[in-house]
Amino acid sequence: MTTPLISAVLSLVLAAPLAAPPPLPDHERQRLENGEIIIHGRVPADDIGLAVTGYALVDAPPESVWPHIRDCGRYDEFMPRVVKSELRGGTADEGLCFVEISVPFPLSNLWAVNDTKCGSLATGGYERSWKLKEGTYRKNRGRWRVTPWGDGQRTLIYYELEAAPDTMVPDRLLRSAQKDTLPDVFKAVRARTKAAMSP
Repeated sequence: MTTPLISAVLSLVLAAPLAAPPPLPDHERQRLENGEIIIHGRVPADDIGLAVTGYALVDAPPESVWPHIRDCGRYDEFMPRVVKSELRGGTADEGLCFVEISVPFPLSNLWAVNDTKCGSLATGGYERSWKLKEGTYRKNRGRWRVTPWGDGQRTLIYYELEAAPDTMVPDRLLRSAQKDTLPDVFKAVRARTKAAMSP
């Protein structure tokens, strides 16, 4: 019963800005070129909950990918297990984003209202960052970065998360499941972008 719950937890907490993402080593750049989704589990700063980073390429320019990352109010249309999402104050660039995800019976759904900020990067591309305001989490902060790749006709999407859902699922299980569940989020962004670009 814990596997669907773990998947649901990782699907919701989709990023407060932290340090710049580390440079990609050559072997990971090649894996990205081959279409792989790269996930790295990390130990959270306080060793509570989970922490993860991930990268993937999308076959579209950043301007075509960014609207789907930016608009949290439409996550329920394509993000895994998200059953409700909406902007509850401010704007898409700086506002409060509510997201609810389904979890297996008999547990209640998880939800969060996050302070969200979006903006352009000086080096090109965009960033969406957030931190928890209220919800069924002890902490929830992270970011998405959407940056040009190569000639700019493809996009590197970078995801970073540190979260502690208020559930009975042990931290060790949440952490061990990261590499199995997070790729579905990247695949959803790819599929959403492709569908939006189709005639």
